[in-house]
Amino acid sequence: MLILADKSCTYPTQPVKLPDIFRREFFKNVATLVSGTTFVQVIAIMIYPVLSRIYTPEDFGLFGLYMSIVSISAIVATGKYEMAVMLPKKDNDAFNLLGLLALLAIAISLLILLVIVFFNVPLSIMLGNEQIAPWLWFIPLSTLLVALFQGLKFYSNRHKKYKLITVANMGQSLTNSAGKVSIGPFVPGPSGMIAGTILGQLGGFLVFVVMVYKNIKGIRSGMSWTRMKQLAREYSLFPKYNMLQGVMNNFSSAIPVFVFNSYFTASIAGFYTIGYSLLYRPLSLVTIAFYQVLSQRIIEMNNREERIYPDIRKFLFRLLQLVVIPFILVAIFAPVIFRVVLGPEWEEAGRYTQIIVPWLFVTSLTMPLSFIPDMFRRQRKAMILDAVKFALRITAMIIGVIHQDVYLGLLLFSLSSTFMIMYSLLWYISMVRKKDKTRI
Repeated sequence: MLILADKSCTYPTQPVKLPDIFRREFFKNVATLVSGTTFVQVIAIMIYPVLSRIYTPEDFGLFGLYMSIVSISAIVATGKYEMAVMLPKKDNDAFNLLGLLALLAIAISLLILLVIVFFNVPLSIMLGNEQIAPWLWFIPLSTLLVALFQGLKFYSNRHKKYKLITVANMGQSLTNSAGKVSIGPFVPGPSGMIAGTILGQLGGFLVFVVMVYKNIKGIRSGMSWTRMKQLAREYSLFPKYNMLQGVMNNFSSAIPVFVFNSYFTASIAGFYTIGYSLLYRPLSLVTIAFYQVLSQRIIEMNNREERIYPDIRKFLFRLLQLVVIPFILVAIFAPVIFRVVLGPEWEEAGRYTQIIVPWLFVTSLTMPLSFIPDMFRRQRKAMILDAVKFALRITAMIIGVIHQDVYLGLLLFSLSSTFMIMYSLLWYISMVRKKDKTRI
């Protein structure tokens, strides 16, 4: 649903003003999101030397398996309607979409619980790690909390409530970190990591509930089951394409965790999990903040029929300047860093991290722009590209299993991911440039 405006009224008469606005307003909003969570994320990263001495590689392997399952189930639970929350012209429609998401999340979480009641042990065997059986019972709760958190975050992003998003992220991260450190020494195994994660999910959700509730009293009366059904049909592309795309993407990203647990050892899965986590945490801090602010801004500009490629180009150039040096340093020194900071037994995790650097580097450039296919309603092609990426990743890991070579499988996985994500980035840019040509 696009809001069209007269080009003569919205197109800037002085080109120099657009970069100025972009630089001041855009990065002010990004700074609001990043500055509030930087301290918390630094703490989250700094506790890894503690966690690596409390938990074993096997514990990290099981924890990685748990989180991989939740990341997939939460996407199904939202139906990806959280992305649709950004689009309606009327706020009442956005709130009805949020209500639809909540009902769907509850239904899916209950369905997952029902499956676990009857198939707990067979599922743990199928996942390649029977020790996860007692923790499968908590997946419905984590799924529900993550789904609701996502919905509330996108609803807050729609209203530019960046400080609220920051506070919620801080509540989630602090509770998560405190739980992992405080529970671990007293309870054997991965219990502390999983319990701390659940506490963090609950903490972030409660912050949103308390703060958002104050702002929705006036529109709750407009919530309607009839309107929810209408909006579900209107935005059916999101569960039809985005949800399947998200499940494929998250599952394919988690393939190493599943494969290492099933065909190698839990320790190898643990090395991969901690390496991926330490590289992805600071990366996600920046890219998610950029995504939240950039998507809101570019969607508004697109609705006003303004040219958007100049902003996209400037954004990519600045983001490249920001991330290229850290990635080069990690690519060179990761094993040394892991050995010194986490302990000698974790040097292997540094080698895995070196291998996945190209993949996460191009991800850092592409993820902030991943809303573009949704904005132009090109979800079908986006899903096809992710299906190809999924097939290539599966093939890469199969080759690794056949040769019983972790390095080979992970290298092919990283290279195929890098190629497909880079292709997606070029496609995003081409869509924007093609659309801008119609606005000249």
